Amino acid sequence: MKIVEASLSDMKSTPRGRRQRSPETQALIDTITGLKPGQVKALVPEGSETVKKLRPRISYAARVAGRKVRIAANDEKVMFTLRSGSRSGSTSRAGAASRKAKVQAKALELGKRRKSGIAAQDVIDALNKEGASLGVSRPGTMVGAVLRSMPEFERTGSNQFKFKG
Repeated sequence: MKIVEASLSDMKSTPRGRRQRSPETQALIDTITGLKPGQVKALVPEGSETVKKLRPRISYAARVAGRKVRIAANDEKVMFTLRSGSRSGSTSRAGAASRKAKVQAKALELGKRRKSGIAAQDVIDALNKEGASLGVSRPGTMVGAVLRSMPEFERTGSNQFKFKG
């Protein structure tokens, strides 16, 4: 091995996809790319490796492979599998578009009735009352983001909005 001077501009201009990865990391990327739903793989530390050091390698390889994985570790190995749901993104995009449309329709309905303004929680409560759950882990954040993107509403506070029409 020989160490030589190099240019920082050359390093910054080199696309990440062309940078060399260790054979172990490339094998991990290939394994994650080939994972099928429900299939579980595990990394077992060898030599000076530890479970704690292997977990970030899996995260990195999954990010490079463009896959979302669930990772679980015990004292002797780090296991990983694909997160449930569509890998193509088309199903999740369709679900997100459907949720957004529900939120927009309900927000417009509430905004027209309440001239004083609405909160993201008002939209969530109205949807829940109709039995139309959003099915997301942070519905307030999701509804707030949708309302912020709507030109019909003006943000007046944290998750508080006033109807402009």
